[in-house]
Amino acid sequence: MPHTDLARTSRMSRAPRRTSVRAVVTAALAMLLALASPCLAQAPDASAIKADMVCNLAKFVTWPDGLIAQNRGQLVVAIFGEDDLAVTLASVLSTRSVNGKPIFVRFARRAQDCKGAQIVYIASSESAHVDDVLGFLNGAPTITLADTDGFAQRGGMVNFTGAPPRVRFEISLARAEKSGLRISSRLLAIAHVVDGTP
Repeated sequence: MPHTDLARTSRMSRAPRRTSVRAVVTAALAMLLALASPCLAQAPDASAIKADMVCNLAKFVTWPDGLIAQNRGQLVVAIFGEDDLAVTLASVLSTRSVNGKPIFVRFARRAQDCKGAQIVYIASSESAHVDDVLGFLNGAPTITLADTDGFAQRGGMVNFTGAPPRVRFEISLARAEKSGLRISSRLLAIAHVVDGTP
């Protein structure tokens, strides 16, 4: 066989090897990206974690029977104001149930619109009106909730503290008990109680 034919044959035999190596490397990279992407996409953000925490909070709070009957067996959550957490709470909670009770989410524009809710979330946009809402709900069997530094000390009942993955609840136990709510010791054991003792 002439020398040129040998060289051509040698080049042709090496070409598929290079192509197959590239194909294997490309496939491996694609597989790594496919495995990594769902993990990145599914990593919950702070608001999603807090929305789940509100569902868990509600499982360990006992409201007066009269309020449950008034709300026709639903857990009513009022959202007062707007922020990122308010948006997430509305979308997540409206699809959930707690202890067999569906969650009904409504938006409040005035303190009076919060009447009858079992949980009221006060968004950061309404920090100037916190005292109005707390004053209106004073003594009512309603969990007042916020994600604002010092909310529990200001008269609120439950506040988020910390950052993911170590988000916790700060709870004013005395205020909850004064409002006729019973909070399970299981919840108090993992929360920071700002007054009273479990």
